[in-house]
Amino acid sequence: MSEHQDPRPRDDTGAAQDLARDLADVAHQISALKGEANAYLSDPDYDTLRLRLDNAHAAVEAAAAEARRRVRLNEGRDR
Repeated sequence: MSEHQDPRPRDDTGAAQDLARDLADVAHQISALKGEANAYLSDPDYDTLRLRLDNAHAAVEAAAAEARRRVRLNEGRDR
C-alpha cells in the first residue's frame, strides 16, 4: 500500500474560514425555517418542532462563533 501525499499543503486557516462561511449559510437557512414555523405553526402541537429549530440554530451559531474564533487565533499566530 503506498501513501499518497496531498497535492498541496493543508491550509487550516482557509478551511476554518470556509467552514465559518458554510455555517453562517446554514444558520441563515435555519433562521428562515424558524420564521416560517413561527408564522404558520401557531398550534401548541408544534412547540417541539419550534424548540428543535431553536436548538439547531443555537448549535450552528455556536459552531460558527468557534470557527471564527479559531480563524482569529490562527491569524495571530501567523504574524
